[in-house]
This record gives sequence, structure tokens and C-alpha cells, in this order.
Amino acid sequence: MKTSKKETLKGLLENLKQQKNYFSYEDIKSLLKKEKIEINSASLKVYIHELAQNKIIFDAGKGWYSSIEKIFELNIKPIRIISNKLKKQFPLLKLSCWSTEQLNSFTHHLMAKFVTFVYIDSDYIGNIANFLEESGYRVYLNPGKQEIKKLFKIGKKTVVILPSISKQPESINGYAPIEKILIDFLMENRNFKIMEKVEAENVAINAICSGRINISTMNSYAKRRKFNESAKLTKANNTK
Repeated sequence: MKTSKKETLKGLLENLKQQKNYFSYEDIKSLLKKEKIEINSASLKVYIHELAQNKIIFDAGKGWYSSIEKIFELNIKPIRIISNKLKKQFPLLKLSCWSTEQLNSFTHHLMAKFVTFVYIDSDYIGNIANFLEESGYRVYLNPGKQEIKKLFKIGKKTVVILPSISKQPESINGYAPIEKILIDFLMENRNFKIMEKVEAENVAINAICSGRINISTMNSYAKRRKFNESAKLTKANNTK
């Protein structure tokens, strides 16, 4: 019996899942072209939708799919206290917090000291800094490269306050989502030298492999932050 195009596609994606944790709609089209299988765009989208509904592949954001069924679970415990303090004191402000401690389980060498990053509207960063300093935190207020080089040191209750990035992924109750954390971490690591670049990239890759994230959201935010290496993260992650 002749195999239907849908079943052929299913077989190709089953094989692709063994090679890649994430793949795009364009990857699927390229695979079909390589295998010389013709499926028009309308039918292809229907087939992919049905395969996702049947949990053959899993949604990873607009135009992206994954072999990973489990959604990434973010540990919010490290930032719960500071986030709650800020929300109580400034209930109307939109803020986004994350800590390097949230990424500690993805490192090769466990970190002993952590830094929390707080992103807030630039008009209010001074107010936030004063409040946190009065609350016992060691605060760095939007430091420049020279200040970071001369003064920055990660110690107990270290906080860096930075202006919010426009069109950043939405935070829930002040907790930054993993798609924002990963790009922020790689960007801020360039200035704050939290760890070596290669190790930081491996942390991000390990996180991406551990649970399904929204690749589309991450890539869009990477573009917004002018981080040009997000594609490398996905490609590095693609070999199981």
C-alpha cells in the first residue's frame, strides 16, 4: 500500500526528533526538499498541526517545534523574597527579576555566590535602588563598564538594577521567564564576567535541553537586545 504524504512526513519527523531537540518550519521544508517530497504549504501546515495535536511533535513558539514534551520548569525560589518586597513597596510598577542562582543546576561548576538582576522603568531605578539598599542589599545601579571593572563584586545579596528593555518577554508577578533570562544572562555576562563565555553558553544550552521553551520568543528578544548568537544556541542544542 502506498504511504500517504502525511505518514511520510510523520516518519521524517520521528527521525528528525532523534537528531534535534528543536527544529523550525523552515527546517521541515528543507528536509522535504532534500527527500524530494512535495507537499503544498496549506497541506503541510495542516499535517504539522495534526502531528502536534497528536503529540508527535511539540509547539516551541511561532514557527518552531520540539521533540521535548516537558515544558521548562523555572525555579522562582531564589527571587521570591526580593520580588515580593518590591511588589509590596511598588505595587504599580512593572518589574522583571531573575538570579544567576536560577541557572545554577545547569552549570558545570556550581556557583557559590549569586547576583540578582532587576529590570525596571528607568524613571524609577533610583527609587528601587534606595529601597533595596535600605533593605540590606548591595546594589549596583545601572553601572557602566568602568564601574563594573573597578567596583563590581558578587557577594551576599548582590543586586544589579538596569533599565527595562522595550518589548521584553512579559514577566509574571515580577518573575522573568526563561526565554528572557537566558538572553539577559548571556548579554550581562559580557560586562559582569559572571563566568567564561563558553561556560555561559553551555549553561544556556543545558537549560534549553532540560525542558521545552519558546524558541520564537527567545529569538525575538535576542534580536531586540542585538544578541546575534541565539541561532548558535539552537544549533548547538540540536545534536542529542
